[in-house]
Amino acid sequence: MRRVEWTDAGDLPRATRRFSTGSLYHWSLVGFLLVTLPLVMALISGLLAVSEYTEKSQQALFQTVRATEGGRTLLERLVSMERGIRQFQILQDPELLSVYRLHHNAFVEVAQGLRFDDLSKDLRIPLEGLVAAEQGLFQHIQEKIGKARTSLTTDDLQGYVTLTLQARALLQTGGKQVGIEAEALSREASRVRGSMLRWAILALPLALVLGLLFVYLLTRPIRHIERVISELGAGRFDQPVEIRGPSDLEALGHHLDWLRQRLRALEGEKQQFIRNISHELKTPLATLREGADLLEDEVVGELNPEQREIVQLMTIGTLQLNGLVENLLEFQRLANQRTLAEPSEFEWAQLLRKLLDDYRLLLKSKQLQIVDNLMTVTIQGDREAIRMALGNLLNNAIKFSPEGGRIRLSLSVEQGMGSFLIEDQGEGISMQDQPYVFEEFYQGTSSGRSSVKGSGLGLALVHDTVLRHRGGISLLPATEAYPGARICMELPLGPDRLPGAIT
Repeated sequence: MRRVEWTDAGDLPRATRRFSTGSLYHWSLVGFLLVTLPLVMALISGLLAVSEYTEKSQQALFQTVRATEGGRTLLERLVSMERGIRQFQILQDPELLSVYRLHHNAFVEVAQGLRFDDLSKDLRIPLEGLVAAEQGLFQHIQEKIGKARTSLTTDDLQGYVTLTLQARALLQTGGKQVGIEAEALSREASRVRGSMLRWAILALPLALVLGLLFVYLLTRPIRHIERVISELGAGRFDQPVEIRGPSDLEALGHHLDWLRQRLRALEGEKQQFIRNISHELKTPLATLREGADLLEDEVVGELNPEQREIVQLMTIGTLQLNGLVENLLEFQRLANQRTLAEPSEFEWAQLLRKLLDDYRLLLKSKQLQIVDNLMTVTIQGDREAIRMALGNLLNNAIKFSPEGGRIRLSLSVEQGMGSFLIEDQGEGISMQDQPYVFEEFYQGTSSGRSSVKGSGLGLALVHDTVLRHRGGISLLPATEAYPGARICMELPLGPDRLPGAIT
């Protein structure tokens, strides 16, 4: 957790660490270790299994082959011993007896070099029997030779024939044992492969699940930050910002919360300024308009044509300035009010004609002709908000229309929606301006022919009013008769289409 302190320099948050959940670097490192851990375990298990299999195969196969080779050597020594003792029996040459004893010693040496404990039972018992029988036969022959005038019998020599047959049988058994060991190693290899495959099948999904879990835990605070930034960009400053996750992202959350509070304070200051300046302008504008009306009515005396023209210009200017102030007040009201006013029923065409009467001086000053194509349409909604929207559309059409041009107003009903279309013969809205004309404070590349510059709130308020009534507004392509702006506003006719609040 972190505790936020506020410094004196611009209320910038300073986070003091009480408990650290780790930085983004630490999270990434831990996530990498968690994801790779199952794979590493599978690899280590496979290496251990392969190592064990290799050691076992080398030991078993080596001992079996060694025993087989030892049995072959023993057979050769037995054959040599039999040949030597037979020659000695015939020739009675002491050197032949010495050769016989040398072969016996070699036989014993080979037998002692064999590790009987590591051999299988099928090889160990025959080998032990062969060595013991040879030792017994050798001692028997030595005893007979040691006695004077005692010769060896055929039965004595037949013992080596028997031993030779046993040695040959041992070789065959060794060959079979090599095959058995090879088959057992093959089965062991299959078992090791199966074990490694099972580890891989287990490790890969586990690593994937851990990876997805880590990505979710890492991206969740980032997505939260994205939502917070979107909310701040949309002007929603009410909810505190609290980010859970790595310590550096939590610190970023504290800075975003500080930014939220600063923006909320600035928004409040902006609204307060707009409210104050609008009300401050209302009183002198009303006085100026009243004075212009008195002069136009010639209360203080008859006016000459030049004076009357000046008075008309004053009246037009006050009307335009009053429209700007009303837009500021409406903008401030809508920014602090998320619900519509109580819907009231009124006649749409009548409201339009009353607006035209308010703008008669502007229309007359530019010698504009109004083409009235208004059918009787009764609508329920926020009358004042709709009046402001229609007034802004009409004011824009007048502002951008050329001297002596035409403005066409059309009102109809289509599929339960009231449709209002206003068309002028002005410059129109350029393609580069069309995506932004309904944004707040956007004024475009053309300022019209009016000496009073707009605030950029008119069409934004129109758009906001239409959305609050669950209607629609669109820009239509220019026509030959009306090459300027063509704006269509659609509003639902009944209260069943009006929401109580805009969220």
